[in-house]
Parts: sequence; structure tokens; C-alpha cells
Amino acid sequence: MLFDLKSFYKNNFKFILTCTICLLAIIAWMHRFIQDDAFISFRYAANLVNGSGLVWNPNERVEGYTNFLWTIFISGGIFIGIEPILFSFILGILFFCLSNITTYKIAKHILQSDHAAFVIMLLLGLNYTFISFATGGLETQMQTAFLLIGAYYSFSMIESNTFLPKNLFCISFTFSLALLTRLDSGIIILPIISVIAFKIYSISIGNKIKLISYLVIPMFVIIGVWFSWKLSYYGDILPNTFYLKASSSTSPLKGLKFVSTFFFSYLLMPVVIFLLFGVKRIIMNRNTILIIISVATGLWILYLIKIGGDFMEFRLFVPVMPFLFLLFGWMIFVYTKPYFYRWLMVFLIFFGSVHHMFTFDLDPIERIEPVRNLHNHLYAKDQNWSGIGKSLKYFFLNTPNVSIGVTAAGAIPYYSGLPSIDMYGLNDRYLARKGNLIGDTPGHQKMSSFDYLIERGVNLVIAHPMVMKIDEEVKHFPVLPKNPNDIMMPTKVIEIPLDKNYKFLALYLTPNVTVDSIIKQNNWKIHLMANK
Repeated sequence: MLFDLKSFYKNNFKFILTCTICLLAIIAWMHRFIQDDAFISFRYAANLVNGSGLVWNPNERVEGYTNFLWTIFISGGIFIGIEPILFSFILGILFFCLSNITTYKIAKHILQSDHAAFVIMLLLGLNYTFISFATGGLETQMQTAFLLIGAYYSFSMIESNTFLPKNLFCISFTFSLALLTRLDSGIIILPIISVIAFKIYSISIGNKIKLISYLVIPMFVIIGVWFSWKLSYYGDILPNTFYLKASSSTSPLKGLKFVSTFFFSYLLMPVVIFLLFGVKRIIMNRNTILIIISVATGLWILYLIKIGGDFMEFRLFVPVMPFLFLLFGWMIFVYTKPYFYRWLMVFLIFFGSVHHMFTFDLDPIERIEPVRNLHNHLYAKDQNWSGIGKSLKYFFLNTPNVSIGVTAAGAIPYYSGLPSIDMYGLNDRYLARKGNLIGDTPGHQKMSSFDYLIERGVNLVIAHPMVMKIDEEVKHFPVLPKNPNDIMMPTKVIEIPLDKNYKFLALYLTPNVTVDSIIKQNNWKIHLMANK
């Protein structure tokens, strides 16, 4: 008797689903990477564990992270002795699996088909951006998983029109976790919560006020307590990055290019255009779940346009990608009738991910950095930011009176352990509000002046690291954009060994006897250059 593949698939579907999720987790592990921004959270977490508090520099209370709950999780890993990169990988892949499972459940609810839901989950799970940011060291998949879990229980409740207090409380608590992870989760949460509240208000049974209170009060209490703590601890409710970006110009045109680049690189424009024709049917049929998903997706994309996109390879698309793929699933398996066109679109979505993986490269104008570039900053021989931090720690161990200025404010401050000024102002209260405007790249709109670095007593300015071959002649050093009021002064540039083959350069800005002693002890080369 011939092997019946269709029967095997049907009878062993749960086993196949489990194996598929495990396989996706393995692929995510194979694509694991770490990016410099992750070390901001790692530094805050390490300082919390060592008793300095949730701070960037000891005795300086600035909320330079935007992922509170993730940072707390990382501190827990450090506390029990797990290296933060490894711990972030473990957490990220676990949340990645949770995101895939929940996407499957929502898709099954919408499409009424195990088979169709499985295909959509697989397309999402194999998407290069989605699977890459299963790791990376940041909160991306944690935020996505909490949003999806809250959405799943919300959609089930809306569909059944049954609103139980315990379920409303769970939704409120789950969405609170998403907000604690990243505040911009509210963009997706708001339309979901609004529809639930409207549904409760429109039904004629039960105590409406009591039911709505179960939905909103837990969230208000949790977030309210968090805000109160932030106000007393940092002096601000919103993170320092908000003041950096709110007082700087953003480019909606740049954001629009970011969004369009995503869809073009993944070959999704034909699918999106076809989907837009289906939105009319969603509205006419009053499909509440799909309307919520469409609104949440649209609001998130408008948010990306408003903030000018991002410099990382579409990381900020990840939280909304499951919702986008759920819309694709409805379009493919419900809206589209001919089987040929269904599988043509499935193939196009899958092939688009392969196309993006092999063709996407650094855009010299928009500066959207591919995942491999983000990883190479830390470990490539001619960049090696992690090595620079470790080298600084080796030479300046137990010298807390030496401070550095950096624009690559992640691995270098983390591994060096030295007091650090983030010259882009993400972790500096003054620069976030009054730094020199230099552009509209998200997170990189402002820059420190030399005068401010001198005022803060910064000794070594690494800025964007300049790494050279050990025997290469030093001819220049890229200096900061100058404030017209900066004092013109000669600047020493020192060569610091990175390893036996490479060195990196640092501006020696504020004299320090400890630095002088280490320069002399290690016979470092010094160059005198004009600060122009």
C-alpha cells in the first residue's frame, strides 16, 4: 500500500506543527546575531545587578533605554550568571516561537482552516526580517509576542461576544506587559481595546462599567505605578529618547521611503495592491476582527512614516508583521478563489523573503543597515567594536576617573565599563534637549559639541570608531560637527592597540594623569592635529 501523505498530514498535524515551530527556532538560531544597541540595555541591566541602579553611568539617572521589561529580564539573567548575549538569544527565540504559535491560532480563527493557518505561520516564520530579529539582543520578539497574545484573547472574546471579568483582566495584564516592553505598543493596543470597550457598552446584559473597569483598570494601575516610579527615579515619565526625537526634525518622506523599501525589497507590492482592493469587502462585510487588524496595521505604518523609519533593517516592522501576514492570509485563502492565484501569491511571498535575504544591501542614501552590517560592527576585524571595549577595559581597568565619548554607544561602553558620554544624546539628558542638530536620521538627529565634552571632563573621544591596520599611517581623524562657539584648540590623537593586527584612534581631549601614565607605560603613538 502506497504511503498516503495527505492522510499522514491530517492525522499527525499537531506533531507536524510542533516540529515546524522547532525547525523555525533552529533556523533562527542559525541566523542569530547581536547588534550594538542591545548593549545599552545590557549596560543598564549590569549596573542594576551590581548595585548602581538602573542607570547608564553611576550616579546619573537617565532613562536611555526604551524597553523597560526587557532590560529587567536581562538583569535577571545576569543575576543568575548567564551571559547577556546568550540570555537574549534564548529569550528572543522563545518569544519568536510564541509569536509563531499565536499567529497560527489567530489565523486559524480567521481562516477557519488548520491548513491555511499553517501556511501563513510558515510564511511569517520564514520571513528573513522576522526570523533575524528573533535574536539581535533587543526586545523585538518579546513585544510582538505580548501583542499577539493579547490580540488572540481579544479577538476570541469579540467574536463570541462573551466578556468575562477574568478574561478582560488577562487581556489588560498582557497588554500592560507589551507597554512595559515598549510604549509604542499602544498604537496596536488602542484600536483593540477601543472595540472591546464599545462592544461591552453596546450589549444590554451585565454591569457595563464593571466589565470595562476589568479591561482598563489593571492597565492603568500597572502603567501608572511604572510612570510614578519613573517620575521619582528619573524625573521624567517618558524616556530620554522621546525628548531627543520630539525636539528634532523627522522626515515623513524618509519614513515613506523606509516603508516602501520594505515592500519593494520583499516583492510585496503586487500583494499589497491586491489587498487594498479587498479592504472594501472587509469593511462592507463588517468583519470586526479584520477591521481591527487593518486599522492597527495602518496606524503602525503611519507611525513608521512619521518617525522617519529606522536605520536598522526593518526591525520596527516586526511587531506589525504578524498582523500584515494575517491580512495576506485572508486575501489568499478567502478573498482569492482560483487555486492557481492562491499558490502564486504564496510563492511570491516566500520568494520575496529569499530575494530580500540575498539582495538587500546598505543604502548609501537612506542608510538602512542590513543585519549582517549590524553584526559586523561588533566583530568584523576592521570594526570590532566589542574588541575596542575590551581593549579599553584591559588598559584602563580600575580607573573610574577616565571617561570616554562615543557615538557607537553600546558594546564599547558595556565592555569597557568606563563612564561614557553618548554623543548622540540617547543616554544624556542635556544633549537630548539641547544637542547640536545634525540631521534627520532617527536616533541620530543630535550631536555633542567639543565644548560639552570638555565640560563633562571626557578624556578620550572614540566617536564612530576608526580602526586601522597596525602599521598603517595616521593621516586624519574624523572630527565632530562643530558648534560655532567651540574653542579652537590643538587635539592629540592617540593610537590604541586593538590586537596584534589592528589599532583604533582616540582623540585625547581632556588631560588626565592616569591616561598620561598609560600612554607612557605602553609607548602609544601620539599625533597632534588641529580641531577644525
